[in-house]
Amino acid sequence: MINKNFQSSQDKKLIEMADRYEMAKANGQPIYFDAEDFADLAEWYTRHNKYKSARILLEYALTLHPGNTSLLIELAYEHLDKRRVVEARKIAQEIEEVRDDAIILQARLLLEEGKPEEAELELDKLEDKFSSVNVIDIAYMYLDAGDTDKTREWLTHWRWDPDNIDYCAITADLLSATGEYEKAIVYFNKLIDSNPYSASYWYGLARCHFELQDFEKTIEACDYALVSDDELGDAYMLKGYAYSSLHNADKAMECYTMALKHHAITPTLMHTLMGVTRIDAGEWEEGYEHLKIVIESSQNTKDPLMTSTVFSNAALCLKNLDMEKNKELIIQYCEKAIELDPFNTEGYWIRGLMYVYEGDPQKAIQTWNKSAELNPEAATWMEIANYSFEGAMFEYSISALKQVEKIDPDFPQLNERFTLTYILLQNAEQANWYNQRSELPIPQSMLDEINEQMKHCTKTERIHLLDKYFKELFNLKG
Repeated sequence: MINKNFQSSQDKKLIEMADRYEMAKANGQPIYFDAEDFADLAEWYTRHNKYKSARILLEYALTLHPGNTSLLIELAYEHLDKRRVVEARKIAQEIEEVRDDAIILQARLLLEEGKPEEAELELDKLEDKFSSVNVIDIAYMYLDAGDTDKTREWLTHWRWDPDNIDYCAITADLLSATGEYEKAIVYFNKLIDSNPYSASYWYGLARCHFELQDFEKTIEACDYALVSDDELGDAYMLKGYAYSSLHNADKAMECYTMALKHHAITPTLMHTLMGVTRIDAGEWEEGYEHLKIVIESSQNTKDPLMTSTVFSNAALCLKNLDMEKNKELIIQYCEKAIELDPFNTEGYWIRGLMYVYEGDPQKAIQTWNKSAELNPEAATWMEIANYSFEGAMFEYSISALKQVEKIDPDFPQLNERFTLTYILLQNAEQANWYNQRSELPIPQSMLDEINEQMKHCTKTERIHLLDKYFKELFNLKG
């Protein structure tokens, strides 16, 4: 529930109007507000991710105030927020009144239609083009259209008081959009000083902290936002991301559930996020259950890139649960992931491993090499090294590690991986060389003992034996 005690007088009025409107609608009774109040209430619904409610409200309001400019403008922006440019254009064509906000809407539509020169000509129709109000509105127009350079340019058309609230708000949003998060934080803090109970200011601050990977401060800022407005779905969503980044799966799941309740995400996205969160925690069965719901959903094809990730993550879960039992389904998931997104490298990594178990190591190498062509980075080659290691293709794993070494000699745990793989290849000289350069070297006495025992083991037995020694080593170091 939104805390009225922490709201401005305008927000309190809108909350009361929303309560009256919802009650009347629930009871099937008509309700009347003037057109401007309806427009303000629709904008309030949009701010709270209640887009459907905003649209229904506006359509109802237009039956009471047909052709009203404020309502038509708000409805056009509601379509623009959902990237429905054609529908927004149709609504805008119904506007007959000539006034500043209608002109700026027309300019925004021209930008969305790829006509920036015509948009500038449209702005020339403004009676006072460079008034402070118009400068802010036009700056936001360009910012919403993704043109940050034009946003900066327009802000120079007024001599601003650096503590002006409108100026601080647009500047904070602009700096966030251009990735200048530390500078944006300065302006969000100014805004919070002016209104400590603004949920939107706290949420903006939280986003900056998240991008700077300060997840504790992200959660703290989200909590302050939710004190003022505990229906702010975006804050729950961001808080869930932060908890997930801190590997707190249970807290992340709670937040995603609340984000769904307050319309910030769809059920499909919620289960996708919950699945990924469980995977990050190594909870393969729980993760797969969530991803299976997405796969079985009729909505799973709406976003091919996200759906591709769902399939590759599902394959990863099944691989870790029981690769032999789930072999056919793993292959099916990998191939679907690659079909939906030919750049999904994880799909290639797992499919390559399955080729190994199908007895086709050359096909596995071709598949792994394909992923490296798509994303020729050290992290890609390290994953290839890990998957080929898992398939007991130790020579190829070494060649992948050499690629990592070539791109980034200081890649985390590179020397440890070389040591481990050379031990399995029974190359004591190379194992010793990399072991001496490791952050966590194996004691020489233990290394000699391991090398001796390796001489009498099969490839599979070597992996199990080495795993046993490494667990002993980490227990000693811990």
